[in-house]
Amino acid sequence: MPTQNKQPERYEPMPGFLDLPGWLWRRMPPVAKGGLVLALVSLIAVALIIGPGIRETKKEREKAEQAERLRARNALEARIRREQRPRFVNGPAATSSVAARRILVADASASVLADARRRVKAGTMNGPIEDVDCEPFPRNVAGIGAEDSADLRYGRYQCIAVTAKFEKNEATAGGLLGHPYRVRIDFDTGRYAFCKIAGRPGEGSLKRRIGVTVPVECGGAP
Repeated sequence: MPTQNKQPERYEPMPGFLDLPGWLWRRMPPVAKGGLVLALVSLIAVALIIGPGIRETKKEREKAEQAERLRARNALEARIRREQRPRFVNGPAATSSVAARRILVADASASVLADARRRVKAGTMNGPIEDVDCEPFPRNVAGIGAEDSADLRYGRYQCIAVTAKFEKNEATAGGLLGHPYRVRIDFDTGRYAFCKIAGRPGEGSLKRRIGVTVPVECGGAP
């Protein structure tokens, strides 16, 4: 019986990286190919089924996070408004006398000092409070305020309830640390208002960040 010669297997060299998937597919047995196709179809079906649910869950999570941020923002603004609530004092009118005006400014500074120490005692503000330093607002180079002239009815001031002082020396120009206040005085009636200010903002900066400004009663922008 004649001997049949076996045909040698065709040798296919290892392809490059980009051609590797096709090379593996050609060498894969039919059963494995069918299983792979079935697995891919199953994965696509699962993705189509659960995909909308995942997107909906993501939207719900984002909505909940947005609501939480809004709640925290509203709570912060409410706290700041309580902290900055104006306090009113009726002092003596100081219409035309510069000396009387300066006394009224000193009285307003004393009211700020008493309020700051009361807050420290209540535990709502750090202390101790050493002193209060007030200057015209907005600040000017000459340091001249409405109390130095009888021409202006209203005076606005920024004050610091001082917790620490740094003396001027060769290394520093000196300065004060403490809690900011704002004051508005009606010299014609002697009535003034003062507000504890949250942080140490510039005019309008609170409004840009969180929607709360220095109250108008204390000299804030209308």
